[in-house]
Amino acid sequence: MSEFYYFHNTVDDKGNHEVHSESCSYLPNAYNRTMIGYERSCSDAIKRAEKEYPTKSFDGCYFCSRPCHTG
Repeated sequence: MSEFYYFHNTVDDKGNHEVHSESCSYLPNAYNRTMIGYERSCSDAIKRAEKEYPTKSFDGCYFCSRPCHTG
């Protein structure tokens, strides 16, 4: 199912920006997130984010993007 994906503007303790789907309970507030776009999966969203923001690192949210969560 396609959804809008966003990444948290603040990095986690491992230096990654956490990727969330729009329906995630842990989606950051609007002022602290950047839209990635409408994608089919978290892996597609991360690929797009890596292409558009090559200097940043990304990880999937444990709760909404678990297949992409690396820890």
